Amino acid sequence: MLETHSPLGTNASFETPGLSLREAPGFDLTQLAGEEKALKRALGDLPDFGQATGTKDQTVMRVSPSQVWVLGELPRTIGLHVTPLSSSRTRIAVEGEKARALLLACAAVDFDASTFKSGHFVMTGIHHTPVLIHCRKPNQFHIYAMRSFALSVWEWLVDAARTA
Repeated sequence: MLETHSPLGTNASFETPGLSLREAPGFDLTQLAGEEKALKRALGDLPDFGQATGTKDQTVMRVSPSQVWVLGELPRTIGLHVTPLSSSRTRIAVEGEKARALLLACAAVDFDASTFKSGHFVMTGIHHTPVLIHCRKPNQFHIYAMRSFALSVWEWLVDAARTA
């Protein structure tokens, strides 16, 4: 059986006072696409774009009018197009009191705590690479980068963290 290896290598961790970066592997991420009625039938009430909702076992992020990302347990998907994304994405955890300053230095988004609160997410770019940034707690974020560009995003974040 094929084994999955991290595109970041074996030591994907960086620490500096007030800031921690590490790879956060071991997640199930699936994109569901279809008509809104079918999405609602599978997931119930859909979150607004930019707002993640969910439970302990499942987080739902509406990434477009007809697409959602489901992190965790997958519901019944009758009438929907299902695309597994777990193996095509790398998740990077950014934590600490300087996390927002680091993200602000890397992406053109207002990461102020009064506007980008826990549960919010944004699809943006870091170093010309598309990423999804999800605010999990006030100073804790997950960045989902395409696997083929993950090392570039990681190196960009670490370089920016050295000056944060």
